[in-house]
Amino acid sequence: MSQTDPKRRFNTVRLFVLVVVTLLALWVGKEVPWSKTDESKAAPAEVPAAAKRMSSESLPGEVILKGYGTPSSTVERDLEAVGHAFENLTLLIKGGEPFRMGANEEFAAALRGANRVQLPFLRDDHPAFNAAGQIVDRWGTPLFFHVEAANQVDIRSAGPDGEMWTADDVQRLHSGRFHRGAALPGEDDSQTQR
Repeated sequence: MSQTDPKRRFNTVRLFVLVVVTLLALWVGKEVPWSKTDESKAAPAEVPAAAKRMSSESLPGEVILKGYGTPSSTVERDLEAVGHAFENLTLLIKGGEPFRMGANEEFAAALRGANRVQLPFLRDDHPAFNAAGQIVDRWGTPLFFHVEAANQVDIRSAGPDGEMWTADDVQRLHSGRFHRGAALPGEDDSQTQR
């Protein structure tokens, strides 16, 4: 048995639970109360056709990112939720390179349905997106994604000052650990933004 088997089993169980919760919410017929968005986070112009078809249904990423950016959450929980959303999307899409990984906009597009199977994971008006179609932190600054491999993505928030590469940044490593302050890698320590 390889060392990745427990992680794969854990991800499979997590995916199963996510699907059951989503189906249960649909079956019961109750809408889950999502946080309201303000009009400054308008939907990007390009909306995948699959997202339009699913507009009345709860999308899987909405369950994972419930409470994103709200006062009841923390920046660490927000980054953890974004990481989990990508892990679950990867499980659902399957394959060696389930979706293109690169700039923030490409990650956001994959969540909105611009992926190999055109599976929308979040609606365009979700509070995690800004008007430019980027995934933003709780302060409205686009997140920085550092891709190590298809299933290894570090996610960094610029923190309250809104400036990347300063001491108040928070970075979630693909391992699930967090770096802050002096422990943060600098801009020179990171590969070019993808």
